[in-house]
Order: sequence, then C-alpha cells, then structure tokens
Amino acid sequence: MGWCIGGNNVYALKASTGAKLWSYATGNSVSSPAVANGVVYVGSQDNNVYALKVSTGALLWSYTTGGLVLSSPAVANGVVYVSSDDGNVYALNASTGAKLWSYTTGSNVISSPAVANGVVYVGSADNNVYALKASTSTKLWSYTTGSHVGSSPAVANGVVYVGGDDFNVYAFSLK
Repeated sequence: MGWCIGGNNVYALKASTGAKLWSYATGNSVSSPAVANGVVYVGSQDNNVYALKVSTGALLWSYTTGGLVLSSPAVANGVVYVSSDDGNVYALNASTGAKLWSYTTGSNVISSPAVANGVVYVGSADNNVYALKASTSTKLWSYTTGSHVGSSPAVANGVVYVGGDDFNVYAFSLK
C-alpha cells in the first residue's frame, strides 16, 4: 500500500497498481503520514491530527491543536508526537488520541519530531532545538541556533542532526 497526499485528502493506493483503495478528506492541506500498528497518523492545516484505520481509512480519532499541524507525526511506544504552529509539541495516546502532555516552545513549531531512546527532538521558530523526555515532556536540554529551526531532526549512532535557517547543520552528541 502506498500513500498519496493531495490537497485536503489522504489517499491509500495499491502499491503494485496505483489503484485507489480509499481516501479521507480533512479540512485543509495535510502533512506526510506516519504509519504504525495498522493506523495512519496525519496532521492537517485545519489544526487537527487524524488517526485513520489503514485497511479502510475510517476515522479512529482526531485531536485539535491550537494551530496548523504542518509536520509529520512521529510514533513510538504507543505515543504519537506532533508539533503545531501554536508553539507546542504534543504527545497523544496512539490508541485513543488522548493528550498525554504538551510542551510549549517560544514560537511556532513546524519541525517534525524525532524520537530515539526515550527522547523527543524538535526544532522551533524560537531558534532552538529541544530535547524532551518522551514520557513526561521534561526539557533535557535546548540549543540556540542562529535562526529558525524548521527542519526535522535526524538521529543516528548517538548523534542528533538538524539544519537551521541560518544555513548551518548542527550535530549534537548524545553520549
């Protein structure tokens, strides 16, 4: 199965033929999806995060944030992490959509969160990269860059990599 994002819709396409299996319409443009355990998670510029059943596209739940959800959700250990243009990073129960916690940064967050080893990494338009404890949202550290951080962090081999709007790439050792 492949995924196609078009306008306000999420489409499930048969990977071998491109045939449409289902579509789901949101109230505005959608982010790239995340898929885990039979569920498609997608953010929308209608301020919502949606959880859709992989097999049918049926809505399982939605959660309304205070701003646009431009970033792709990240899913780890039964939790959906998503950032919002309202300046918050949210942790939602993957099964129910219930808010577990939110963390407020100093500005809008369009960076997709990355999750590794119990830590959520995200960039913010307040010029910071944040490391948050995935279970509680406790800030472990932040780093101030020279400009907005709209890119999504990547984590590999004990290092977090993130690009800033100041034309730099930052690498943080986790060891």
